Amino acid sequence: MKKLQAIGRKMSAGILTVCLTVGMLAGTFTSGTAEQVSGAITGFTSNDFLKCYGTSIRNNYGNGNTVHLRGTNAGGLFVQESWMCSTNVRDQKTLMSNLKDRFGENQMYSLLDYYEDNYWTESDFDNCKNLGMSVIRVPFTYMNLYRYDSSKNDWALRDNAFRKLDWFVEQCSQRGIYVILDLHGAFGSQNGQDHSGEVIDNVSDVTFFSNSYNKNKTLELWKTVAAHFANNPAVAAYDTLNEPGEKAGTTGEKHWNFYNEMYNTIRSVDPNHIIIMESCWGTSNLPNPQKYGWTNVMYEYHHYTWDYISDLDGQKKSCDNIINSINNANYGVPTYIGEFTCFGLEDAWNYVMNRFNEEGINYTSWSYKTNNSGSWGIYNEKNTNKVNPTSDSIDTIKNNWGANSIGTGNQSSNGMIYNSIKKAMPGTIVFANKALTDDDYIAIKAQISNKYVCADNNGQSNLVANRTSAGGWEQFRVINNSDGTVSFQSRANNKYLCAVFDDTDKENPVIARSNAIGTWEKFYAEKQSDGTYALKTYVDNYYVQADIDDATSGILHAYGASVGTWEKFLLEPASDKTEMPGQTDNPSVPETTVAPTTKSAETVPEGYTEATVNQWTPSGKWGCYFGNWSG
Repeated sequence: MKKLQAIGRKMSAGILTVCLTVGMLAGTFTSGTAEQVSGAITGFTSNDFLKCYGTSIRNNYGNGNTVHLRGTNAGGLFVQESWMCSTNVRDQKTLMSNLKDRFGENQMYSLLDYYEDNYWTESDFDNCKNLGMSVIRVPFTYMNLYRYDSSKNDWALRDNAFRKLDWFVEQCSQRGIYVILDLHGAFGSQNGQDHSGEVIDNVSDVTFFSNSYNKNKTLELWKTVAAHFANNPAVAAYDTLNEPGEKAGTTGEKHWNFYNEMYNTIRSVDPNHIIIMESCWGTSNLPNPQKYGWTNVMYEYHHYTWDYISDLDGQKKSCDNIINSINNANYGVPTYIGEFTCFGLEDAWNYVMNRFNEEGINYTSWSYKTNNSGSWGIYNEKNTNKVNPTSDSIDTIKNNWGANSIGTGNQSSNGMIYNSIKKAMPGTIVFANKALTDDDYIAIKAQISNKYVCADNNGQSNLVANRTSAGGWEQFRVINNSDGTVSFQSRANNKYLCAVFDDTDKENPVIARSNAIGTWEKFYAEKQSDGTYALKTYVDNYYVQADIDDATSGILHAYGASVGTWEKFLLEPASDKTEMPGQTDNPSVPETTVAPTTKSAETVPEGYTEATVNQWTPSGKWGCYFGNWSG
């Protein structure tokens, strides 16, 4: 029986594949890719504002859905590092000084604007969205916001200082991507490293944490930044200070005390945003947050396995060790791996990100793009030209910093990093159209096994009915669509359930993978006489079934021809306030939706005859019709 179903199913799927090649049904894509959000893009709202909730992050100011922040760093955009960027001087400060001395301050800023405009464009935001990213960490330094005013003998906030950061945050917001604002370089340099924007050769000369002027100017900077972004829901968090150990040293109490000053300064103007505290390098290099009374904070670690660059087992053990250490420290705050790479080992990339996903760890790779620096970037720049700011003409600088030079080119490491990241990312965030509580969710139980349906692996795997109780991964929100169908939103990752018809080898699995509701995310919920529901797909009228014959018993597939025991599900609401299928604001409305018996809104196109009423897909403009060919 199952083989006969599969034959018919694959015939229909084959026809559908042909039609998809021509038409591309809205909202349906190959498994593992990120869908395009249809309609007007408005960006995040207050419902999307993030706060910490124990060791997790939730939207709706900490009272809504769990959100996993996973993406990459925009390294090289606002602070250049010569090893990975198109300049050959040792730090950002030297670069700016050379350009200013040769061409004047206005031309220096004009050239830097030219670089930034070409280095990162709207297509780069689209790349991140299509990779499934939910966050981008944006490194910046005080030099991006302040200019030295010789008349005052002091650094002063630049006119329109936030123009570029505002643009970056807004572009991310439109695509459902959060931003972490990362102070990579404080006044005077907190670490003396090139990535702070200012190299200091001797560790004894790195005196930031004993320099009152530099510390006070950095506090002023954070107060200004936090006041500017205080109410912006697209900003996920403030990353207070990148790798603050002197010349890659460790962090201790003198660093923590300044963290506390930054924390109190930010909280004086912004009580709500998450504040990130960085460790150099392990859990013992951060305090228990209770020591300072910190709340709504996230702890950050960087994961670079320098001793195991080509050693897979070493990278695996190193990953397991940091996870075990974090769990044992038990600080009770969310964990964030702000920077990491697994170098050139594909299996290490897959293992590490899978472990991070399993543990609910937030992470951003280093980095989005490099000047062809091997496995460090997801992408390469288009060529490897370098600017010499001490001798190159303005024309040469513009050529080497032009769109055809530093613009995003091919995927680095022959696409290995790209493919690994794309596979691991849970996807961009679904915009919250309302503030959600526990009452908004149902649990789905398969009648055949009496097991709850689970969006396993944070929703990245096929839905499977194999759980004896219902937690966050086993909860779903019902959305009643205007056309009489329903959709389901998974609490595990906020994605919509999708019946995937483009991979016949997987037999139409149901996956919590979609950012928007299209045809594959719509179902008819038919209430049965015994109180159960049958879920019929909108696309081709297959019923969803819990397949107990599957190798992983209970996987949900959309290929049932009729309603039997495998196709029956109990929908258990959290309370009498929970929205059920067919039930919006009126509890008296029957809790059922039924597929129309005719396709009145759409007629069979010229050249076709309709073999049966349900053999073609009511998918609107991009409709794909099944039936007998007549011409």
